[in-house]
Amino acid sequence: MDSTLRAIEAHFQVPLPALYVQLYQDGMLDWFLDGGIPNPNWYRDIYPRLRQRPPVLLYAPDFELIAPEQVLEQDLICEPSPDHLFIPFGTTGAGDLYCFYPTLAENGQYPVTLTWHDEDKTEVLAPSLDAFIFREMLAKVTAIDEYSLEGYSDFEALRQDLLLAADSIRPYLKPAWNNILDTVYRLPLRTETVVLPRTQYTIQCLLTEAELQEILAKEMPFTYAGHTFSCHPKQL
Repeated sequence: MDSTLRAIEAHFQVPLPALYVQLYQDGMLDWFLDGGIPNPNWYRDIYPRLRQRPPVLLYAPDFELIAPEQVLEQDLICEPSPDHLFIPFGTTGAGDLYCFYPTLAENGQYPVTLTWHDEDKTEVLAPSLDAFIFREMLAKVTAIDEYSLEGYSDFEALRQDLLLAADSIRPYLKPAWNNILDTVYRLPLRTETVVLPRTQYTIQCLLTEAELQEILAKEMPFTYAGHTFSCHPKQL
């Protein structure tokens, strides 16, 4: 095992998920192509190369991969304790942390959690890394807006990148999940109306949020799905 991964395991005193190790060894955790150092000209120099074989979750809706070389430099929102152990591997644009959560490990799989940076709240998102990847790749197409299409001539150009991403991740997901991604990514773009108690609006999508939740409930049933908790001691 690479020294970077050994250092992470030694620090947290638990083994990393086998899939994370495999993705690292296969270059699927490299968003930078330069040893994990952000490039000021990333979009011009690096991104065109990544598009040919997209690394994991490159197109996820609100996910930025933490380079493995930088995992131990992260400021943890929730400090490790006997009750909670978090291993960060990604962030949102706002600075919330995606983490492996060995505390709820089942059959050697670590659930994935999201901890808010400005609220004492952690949510369990998926039972394992592969399930999280599947979830996020589907979530990408539940809302297609101007931000999704930035840099693209139209949705069909984006669709081609999504299909390349589905092909790139294929060796690491269950065959049934690959089939679902292939099917969903080829659906026609449609307009849906979202109705809220005091307003409504329209979105374009390949998959509605309700359809996403139906797929997840069937394909990755999990006792703790959507469970939220505090990772800080309550103040007296």
